[in-house]
Amino acid sequence: MFKLIQKTALLSLLLLPVSTNTTFASEPPANIKAILHDNTPLAPAKVFDNVYCIGTKSVVAWAIKTEKGIILIDAMWDDTDAKTIINGMKKLGLNPEEIKYIIVTHGHGDHYGGANYLRNKYNAKVVMTKVDEILMNTLNTGANSSRSPKTPVDIYVNDGDKITLGQTSVEIVETPGHTPGGISLIFPTTNDGKKEVVAMWGGTGIPQDKELQSAYKNSVTHFEKKSKDMNSTSEITAHLFLDNGYNKLDIANNRKNGESNPFIRGEEGMDIYFKELHQSIDKILNKN
Repeated sequence: MFKLIQKTALLSLLLLPVSTNTTFASEPPANIKAILHDNTPLAPAKVFDNVYCIGTKSVVAWAIKTEKGIILIDAMWDDTDAKTIINGMKKLGLNPEEIKYIIVTHGHGDHYGGANYLRNKYNAKVVMTKVDEILMNTLNTGANSSRSPKTPVDIYVNDGDKITLGQTSVEIVETPGHTPGGISLIFPTTNDGKKEVVAMWGGTGIPQDKELQSAYKNSVTHFEKKSKDMNSTSEITAHLFLDNGYNKLDIANNRKNGESNPFIRGEEGMDIYFKELHQSIDKILNKN
């Protein structure tokens, strides 16, 4: 495993899948590297009844409000982004002092960088795999530059674990590939009072390393099965430059009660999503 971690240091942040169907991932723009460092804030949005999106054009965090506090998914690049999360939560009527857990999907700086600031300010517990904690602390270039402060990890998770707050449980699904210890998430919510189940693929970018590519392929299969077993109906991502995400967020921010939610795919839409996720990695593997 440490061999894979060392190899990860040689990989670019994202080798994005290309799809001719915009339901999953449109062809990445030519200035993708610039977008990854575009700190332009997006209007924070309530996406489901208790799920909120806050972030920038580069990357976003997701907040799940429960009766006992807030579960935050990812923490963006740095302390400045952590303050963006705080300010965005306040605009949405959320109290950042209620953040109890920060689930970090993988050990790249654009996902863990703001966690230490939030952890110290609100005494929140940081959740990550042990493998990607090692990646975070070992890799100091590229996505893990000095811009992104390292964070202590309070809770190590494995496949099938749950982070539970109030009556909401977030299912942890280990999906190595983008990084050696990345995780994806599945959790329940409601939309206009109707039950939905949200799936979040934790690391979209396909690495250049063949071992990690094989792991990625296996992880897609594993995550698809788990998502179908849990009847996932919706899908979110940390990088909204994929999947027409900016437009989806804008629609979610302006929709009225009862209007269509662009983040809800339904059973057929989720089948298409996973089909395209398989196609994206198969296209890379077939070139090898």
